[in-house]
Amino acid sequence: MPIIFKIFFLFHSLTYGIGSQFLTLPFSSKELSIGSHPTLVEHNPVNPSLYSAYQNRPSISLNQGVWLGEVGLTQVGYNFKNNNFVTHFGFRYSGINDLEFRDDTPSDRPLSYFSSFGLSLDAGRSFKIGQQRFGLSISYVYYGIFTYESKGIGLNFGYSLDLKNKIKLGGAIQNLGKMTKLQTNEILLPQRIIVGVSKELKVSQIINFIYVTIEKNILVPSAKIYLGNHINWGRVNFYSGISSSKKVLETSIGFGVLINRFEVTYAIRYGSQNVGIPQFISLRFLL
Repeated sequence: MPIIFKIFFLFHSLTYGIGSQFLTLPFSSKELSIGSHPTLVEHNPVNPSLYSAYQNRPSISLNQGVWLGEVGLTQVGYNFKNNNFVTHFGFRYSGINDLEFRDDTPSDRPLSYFSSFGLSLDAGRSFKIGQQRFGLSISYVYYGIFTYESKGIGLNFGYSLDLKNKIKLGGAIQNLGKMTKLQTNEILLPQRIIVGVSKELKVSQIINFIYVTIEKNILVPSAKIYLGNHINWGRVNFYSGISSSKKVLETSIGFGVLINRFEVTYAIRYGSQNVGIPQFISLRFLL
């Protein structure tokens, strides 16, 4: 692989989530605003034990957003419940176009343009035994940049426990697997260990969920801490969060509304990197 691609791959993988790091990006408005919490019940959660089937009905989620550096993100998922099991099928896509290929000679025009993208096809299942939930998902991962490509399989495991006083504990291990080489370069899956706790508080008709989580990614030297809050008032929801890692601080907000069978949510995040403003809009349809 030419040296220009090695530099590009290293910098953009860590900064923008290109490469296998796209698997760690938030792919919904709730995750973008609240954070990547293993106690957050979602349509496509970071903890596969918490796949949700709202009102026990099948549902489809459509998520479209933009990450740092104008990286486009798309997620589509389908969930349904059968007896005590919730099954999920979906895909995640991350891509950026119009990247310029240049050599060491200064020029007004690039030699060519190219793109980089990542695709994950996901399938998972969760079930509940008493106050405990267990989950497993598998992902087929495909990544491409210029004319190079890498593919592999990742496994994800999740567990959650409902305690007294509306306290929930959760943990997830993500991306255990292997990728093929990108030409001659090893591509590592971003293995993550995520543990967290949440607390539900209710005052009159307002329900408040508080989340605290810590994450360790083997491809990132420092741990990341998430603090999140979700306020539910009838059919209206408000979301906010803070995340912190070494030299990076991010804040986010979001809101959503449930109208009959449709839920619409929007979120935006601000960070100290000053390389873009991630945003997401999500739709969920009950079938």
